[in-house]
Amino acid sequence: MTNANPTADLSYHLASLVYELLDAHYDTARLAEDVAEDERWHVHLAYLRDLQRVAREVLATATAEDEACVSRASARR
Repeated sequence: MTNANPTADLSYHLASLVYELLDAHYDTARLAEDVAEDERWHVHLAYLRDLQRVAREVLATATAEDEACVSRASARR
């Protein structure tokens, strides 16, 4: 079977992978909160939470834009 839009598939797989990494990262940060007594850990965990938030926002925007491009391309056919 030939893929009609390999770029869309690649975007989907990359986004899925990044979301999975973010979820694993979140779980690790949650676990570390319970054992981290050093103030440097708390600062680092706050940085990680901010990074996760920004990454999810960027992915959501990119995914929406990618889907809009695919829809426009399909409509032109």
